[in-house]
This record gives sequence, structure tokens and C-alpha cells, in this order.
Amino acid sequence: MPQTTRPAAIPAPAASPLSVQPGQKLLVCLPPGASLVVESGRLALRSGPVVWGQVVASQVDLGHLEAGQCREGVPGCGAEWMEVSNPGHATAHAVLLEPAPVLQPVGAVPGAGLAVLAGAASAAQALLAAVAAWTGSRRGATAGPRTTTAR
Repeated sequence: MPQTTRPAAIPAPAASPLSVQPGQKLLVCLPPGASLVVESGRLALRSGPVVWGQVVASQVDLGHLEAGQCREGVPGCGAEWMEVSNPGHATAHAVLLEPAPVLQPVGAVPGAGLAVLAGAASAAQALLAAVAAWTGSRRGATAGPRTTTAR
């Protein structure tokens, strides 16, 4: 049987398994592009958590996920915090799949960094030239810390 491998340039997504006991509640962060996939059982979802004084409370009922269903984080939006609970009588199993980070090619990073440094050096040179011109114009001034009107 031939083996297939994933290309080295595409890292595998991170998978975090969750086992939720009956009646148990967990706080889960669903980052953009991630998925919460229910493998077995049923999970109830509520938006969460909000701090009111000393109390952490979940807000809106987001529905239920059955085995085989998933909820996805919206790419381009912020991370979503949810309260995940098991309303059933058996342990529910789910997995949180987070996309692998996108890595820049090694050659692109130093080039971009050098361009930023070159821009900063040009700005610093212009600032030093302006300060030197201003101090040069002040040398012939009659007022200053070394002039006095006392006799």
C-alpha cells in the first residue's frame, strides 16, 4: 500500500480533543478559521463569558451540535469565546481544529526587515539634519543662557 505524506510546506492543523462529561461546562475559544467538531454525543453552546461584577455569566444560547456537526470560527473576525456543555447522559467527544499558522518563506522575512530598517535610517538622518540646521540657526542669536543684561 503506497503511503502518502503531506508536503512539508503545509503544516497539519492542531487538534485538541475534548471529552465533556454529562452536566460539565467548559469555556472554549474558537479562533478565526478554527472548527469545533462533535465526534459523539451532543453539545450545547452559549456565547460567553461576560463578567458582571464578580460573576462570570454566559449570554445567548447558540444552539446544539450533534455528532458529525461543527461550528467554524469566521476568518477575519476576532476569536469567539463559548460555553460548551453536555446536556446528555453520556460523555460527549469533540475536537477543536485550529489551522496551522501561515509561515513566510525564509528569504522574504530578512528582505522585508531590511526595507523597514532602511526606511527608519532615512527618517533618522532627516531628523538629525533638521536638528543640526535648527541649532546652526540659533548660534548667532542674542538671547540665550549665555547672554545677560546685568552690568
